[in-house]
Amino acid sequence: MATGLLVLLLGITWLSFSTRHQEALQTFPATVNRDCAPWDGSAFTVSIRMNEGTIINISIWQAPDIKFPVTFSFPDYAGQVGNASYQLASGESEQLNGTVFFKHVEAASPVEGRFELVTEAGQRYEGQFKADWKDNFMLCG
Repeated sequence: MATGLLVLLLGITWLSFSTRHQEALQTFPATVNRDCAPWDGSAFTVSIRMNEGTIINISIWQAPDIKFPVTFSFPDYAGQVGNASYQLASGESEQLNGTVFFKHVEAASPVEGRFELVTEAGQRYEGQFKADWKDNFMLCG
């Protein structure tokens, strides 16, 4: 019984610290656009405005109809998921490695999620985003 109580207390402590970390993440403004996958299938791209003119672009190569929470990992060696990159104000861009989490994605409501991405040089980008849809029409295929 004492072991069970100890496990319960440890679980509550872990949950408390893990949610506290999530609340501390900065929320960045973002936009989301319909897009086309490389094979002309439906896709969407989230553009997150960071500090100093840097923009993180996260392209997901599937329809913007994700009902349940999902995490995508980059790089996408299979070339089927999408890509993540950052672009400096100067126009230079670089691929990012890491993960992006979406609560859900629907074309009629804002897209919320969080990201933990890193450049090849070790520069970390971490935070949450809330993206509003831009009014654009994309015809793929």
